[in-house]
Formats: sequence, structure tokens, C-alpha cells
Amino acid sequence: AETRYTDLYYQGHRLRAVVLQRREPRLQIVVAQTTTTRSALLRQLVTYSIAPQVLLLLGLVVWLRRVVNRDLQPLSRLQELVQARDAADLSPLPRELLADAASRDVHGLASAIDALLGRVAEGVAAQREFAGNVAHELRTPLAGIRALAEYGLAQQQPARWREQLQAVLGRQQHASRLVDQLLAMALASETGAVLQLQRVDLAACARDRLLQLLPLADKAGVELEAGGLDEPAWVMAAPALLDGLLDNLLDNALRYGHQPGAAGQIRLEIARAGGRLLLSVTDRGPGISAEQRDSLKARWRQGSDGARLGQGAGLGLSIVQRYAELMQAEFGLDAGDDGTGLKASVAFAAAAEEGVRA
Repeated sequence: AETRYTDLYYQGHRLRAVVLQRREPRLQIVVAQTTTTRSALLRQLVTYSIAPQVLLLLGLVVWLRRVVNRDLQPLSRLQELVQARDAADLSPLPRELLADAASRDVHGLASAIDALLGRVAEGVAAQREFAGNVAHELRTPLAGIRALAEYGLAQQQPARWREQLQAVLGRQQHASRLVDQLLAMALASETGAVLQLQRVDLAACARDRLLQLLPLADKAGVELEAGGLDEPAWVMAAPALLDGLLDNLLDNALRYGHQPGAAGQIRLEIARAGGRLLLSVTDRGPGISAEQRDSLKARWRQGSDGARLGQGAGLGLSIVQRYAELMQAEFGLDAGDDGTGLKASVAFAAAAEEGVRA
């Protein structure tokens, strides 16, 4: 038997029919149904299946709009607050600003902005303190230079003029040294994140700095001694910072490393201690009390001897401390081996012996 589906028209009505036809015996059966019923059933099925989805979609759109508006509203308030905030106001954002925000991303953005404002506030505070201390420290030598110049102009004897000019030169050297130290501290702060360490011969650097210090030591009547500089001493360091560290250690020892009226002595020594190389600079000065040693590693702090002599600005040892941190070394202060003077030590991680000398 054959089965066919077809559309028929009967008395002006459209019908959907199925035809069953058989050849032997010849037989044909036609079953038809109006399309009105089928269309009504189809519309009913579509309505039952599509309507819930449309209602769900509309509900989802309404919910998403409310959530997005609720989370964007704090951002709008944040924009208005930032635009109206004074440039000098670096306080954290008000917590009630994000009270209505449910998204963790919005709270994360607020926390990131607060952290940024905190870092900026710390930087601004450090700059203000630094600038204020610089102005205070430079005011003293500049005022001294002016006073010496005015006093010299009021004198008539050439010998007094020469004496005042020498004093002016000394004050100028003090101010110049202070500026150099300030620049060194700024350089150390800026290069901390990008500093690349390399193999450097500590003994060669120490010999070079000692040779450059000889004229000043002879003029000051200070005897220089060295130990452990005959053999290469390879460490991981930055050459420029290592030179600055040695200069500040030797300069500090040269200025404060002898008792008034007595000959001074400075000893620079390199020794091995396990897997580390210990650089030490020892003087025969009045020394520093145990209570003062830690504070001297901070900026703008100087020992009682430096304050009494009116020398320095309390930057030299803080520069050494910062340089040591940048080169992953350890800086320490202690009394000399015989209990007198000051011994400044920096412990470096030893590098491999092979390689090209720095």
C-alpha cells in the first residue's frame, strides 16, 4: 500500500489529508482534517513553550538592570567624589560610598584605589620630610658662609681675609658633600626596583678607594691600614653602589675616627666567614654607644661626636645601610676589636671565583 499526504479543498475549506492506496484489490482510502484545528493546536503548543521563556528573559533583563544600576551607582558617586576632591586629600575612600555595591569587582577597585592613595600619601610625606630636612641642613652651612664672608669684608688685614676664605671653603665643601649624599640617597631609592647585581672584585674596589683616600688621610694625619686585599674577593654587587658604600664608610671613619689631639688610624679588612665575605672598616675614634648604633642607620641621625664637632648631616651611614640592602648585604655597627672606636661591617654573599675581574 502507498501512503501520501496532501492538501485538499472541500466546499471552500482547506483540508490536510492522508491517502492510502492499494492496487490489488484496487482500494483508496482518504482521511482528511481541517487545518483550523491543527493551527489552533500548533499555536497552543507554541504559546505554552515560548511564553515561559519570554517571561524568564524579561525577568532576567529586569534583574540584570537593577544589579548593574546598583553596582554602577557607587562608581558614579566615586567619579563625582574624585572630581570634587582636593588634590592634597589622599585619605582613603569613605566606606559608605560602596555600601550598596554587591559586586566583588567594585570592592576590589575601591581597595586598589585606597592602596594607591596610601602609597602616594607615603611618597608625598617622605618628600615633604626629605625637603624639610634638606632645607634645614643646607641652611646651616649657607648661613655660616654668609657670616664668614661678612666678617671677612669687615676686616682690613690680608691674613684675616685668607683665614676667612679658608673657613668659607671648608663650609662650602661641607655643603657640597651634603648635596652629593642627598643625590646618592635619591639614586638608591630610584634604582632599588631595577638594580642588577654582577660579579665584582671587592678587594680591587677597596684598594682603589684606599689609594684615592691617601691624600686626605695624610692631610688629616690619619694612618691607613689594610688586610685581606692581596687576593681577589668576588661578590655579587653593583660597582657604582659598592664604590659609594666604601666612600661613605671611609669618609665617616676619616672624620670621626680619631680622638682630639691624637693620631688617627683606619683599618680596612676583608675576611671570609663561611660562604660570605666580610668587609670591615675600623677606626680609633670615640666610638658610638650601643643605644645609638641602630638609630645611626636612619637618615638625619648622627652620633654625639659628630654633633659636637658640627660635622656631617647624619646621611653617610644611612647611605651605607641603603646600599647594603640594595645589594642584598648585611650592614652592622660594633665596637672595635679592642673595645675602642667603631667597626662598621658589611657582609656580602661570595660569588664564584671564575670570571672576569670588575
